[in-house]
Amino acid sequence: MNEDIDVGIRSLLVTLDPERTDPGYWHRFHRWVVTSAVGELAKRRRREATVSEVIFSWWCTVVPSATVAAALAWFVLVQALAEPSAAVPMPDMTMDELLREGMEAPVMPSFETADPGGAIVVVNEVY
Repeated sequence: MNEDIDVGIRSLLVTLDPERTDPGYWHRFHRWVVTSAVGELAKRRRREATVSEVIFSWWCTVVPSATVAAALAWFVLVQALAEPSAAVPMPDMTMDELLREGMEAPVMPSFETADPGGAIVVVNEVY
C-alpha cells in the first residue's frame, strides 16, 4: 500500500483486501484476466482496425446511451424548474472544493515569481 495513506484508513481498507484471507489472490486474478483477454486481443491484432473504424464500432452503443442520458437530464431539469420551491440552492463550488469538503488539506508549496529580478520565491498556501 501507499505510505501516504494514514493508519486509520489503511486499517479500514485492509479488511476489504481479498489477499488477507486468500494468499496469492491478486496474482491469480491477474493471470485469469490476462488469459481471458488473449483471444480477444489476438483477434483485434489480426483485424488491424483504424481509429475511425473503432469509433464507428462504438456508434451503436454510445449514441443510444448519450440519448438516454440527455433525456434523463432534460427530465430532471424540467422537474427542477417546475417546482422552484423544492429546489435547494447549491453554493457556487468547484469540483475540487466539493471533493475536499470536510477534509483537512496539507500545506503545499506554491512557486511564484515575486522578485522583479526574476528570482523564484516559495510561498506556502493551503490548497
